[in-house]
Amino acid sequence: MVDVLNTLPDDVKEFIDYKEWSIKNPEGIGMFIERKGRVLPTLCVNQELSYESIIPTLDELYETLLGAATSDEQRDTLKKAHAKAMEEYA
Repeated sequence: MVDVLNTLPDDVKEFIDYKEWSIKNPEGIGMFIERKGRVLPTLCVNQELSYESIIPTLDELYETLLGAATSDEQRDTLKKAHAKAMEEYA
């Protein structure tokens, strides 16, 4: 799951507050239960469960982040980065 996040450009990463929890400790177990996770891997966006048991494609991740964007600046940055990524991976 971390790998797909690492492919994002720095200007997109600025909008992301990323935290990885281990389900081998109480904090991670608590977060998994709080988010109503059922299987691993699990990815939440804005504290909402977005992906379970799959690692999203870069295209899917951009679409999810665009849906969660809270400002025009974020949306514009994400749209430009998404278009560039799709050109590079086409």
